[in-house]
Amino acid sequence: MVSSHFEITFPLILAYDGSFSITFTLQRETTLEFKRGVYYLHGDNGSGKTTFLNMLALTAGNIGKKAGADAGTVKFNGQAYNGKGIDYIRAAEIREKSYCIFPQKVFFLPVSTRDNYMVLNGSDKKKAESFSSQQYPDFLSGGQQQKILMDIVLDEKKPVWFLDEPLTNLDAERRLYFWTTLERAYQKKLSTIFFIDHWMGKKIKADKHFRHLNTLRVFTENRQKNSPPEIGFRHIEIFENNDPQDFFFQQIRQVQKEKVVKKSVNPLFLRGDWGVKGKHEE
Repeated sequence: MVSSHFEITFPLILAYDGSFSITFTLQRETTLEFKRGVYYLHGDNGSGKTTFLNMLALTAGNIGKKAGADAGTVKFNGQAYNGKGIDYIRAAEIREKSYCIFPQKVFFLPVSTRDNYMVLNGSDKKKAESFSSQQYPDFLSGGQQQKILMDIVLDEKKPVWFLDEPLTNLDAERRLYFWTTLERAYQKKLSTIFFIDHWMGKKIKADKHFRHLNTLRVFTENRQKNSPPEIGFRHIEIFENNDPQDFFFQQIRQVQKEKVVKKSVNPLFLRGDWGVKGKHEE
């Protein structure tokens, strides 16, 4: 099993152009660890969930002397993002080897789905052949685009997955595909999963296998010329499940039930047109 271990030292600060900054602190303690399992981030829109994951995934912040943060430290398997030996090339190597990043917004290049795979992943030539050279993402529905993005991005060989709203626009068939893909990958090399989804909050909180790990306090400061400063404060709850197989099974079973119920409902019955004489016609 491939190991994956994150250790974050707070406060964790990210600044943009000297005018905007976002500061993460912990409600309890000054360090936070993410090991094997599922970590669910729950918070309001704009609370900083995506920014926090981007810092962990090496897609936000400066790389090099101040890699990932302007204060605080993120370590992955013992290597600090702002330590010696980290530059843009090394950051890209870490992402390529270890991270699957499923973005909140679907992004495709204006080329075929096969070419998109080759550019955005391209790690498996045999898998590339499963994508069409004649199919273009712009002509697909939102749900179809999400599925294609899953096929492109989600790689069972990588130990860490960052999933930002992966269930958006998915029907039952594609949600089943998502959960079975996740379960299968976790049985192989996948070790740590970060998960954001606004619709899963109640399920996660009610699930006995998830425990409340900690709360991130998020402070934002926006200072623009000739404008009063904008100060914001929000929080993000983090839930942990170190043995998520049962959770995956529950989600798969629930979606399967949805599909059975949907198939069992006769649309003619819903219209009141049963096609045979009933008591209402006698």
